Amino acid sequence: EFGQTSEWNHKTELDWHLLQYKNHEGVKNCVSALNRVLKEEPAMFENQFNLQGFEWIDLSHRQESVIAFLRKGTREEDNILVVLNMTPVPRFDWEIYVSGKVFQREIFNSNESAYSGTGDVYNPEIRCLSIDKAQENYRVIVNLPALGGIILK
Repeated sequence: EFGQTSEWNHKTELDWHLLQYKNHEGVKNCVSALNRVLKEEPAMFENQFNLQGFEWIDLSHRQESVIAFLRKGTREEDNILVVLNMTPVPRFDWEIYVSGKVFQREIFNSNESAYSGTGDVYNPEIRCLSIDKAQENYRVIVNLPALGGIILK
């Protein structure tokens, strides 16, 4: 009847039994890792509610469906680079141009096997090459997992 709430709206418990399945546990692990990034990385919360906390880096690859943006803290060294590949095709040796900071390590990769990913597209070493020392401009070369994202610091 109109106006009645369906049974699923009354449910107050989570389906914890679903964690017995590897993919469900992987999603739980992924969300936990993202929550850790949110809690531990100042760039994720210091400037959360102002324009200084976000900067688009690359929106010019629409055909490839890859975007990159910065989350910015109050100190430049706290900035993190987020790169998303929204296609089912891995992107190897993907180039991103950034200013101001050298990104040295991958702190999150959605393709990790612990998150039910394949675990085969990752960045053990970030290639961050100076293209203009005076202006502090860099070319970052990374591998992007299919339908996934990475976070660099």
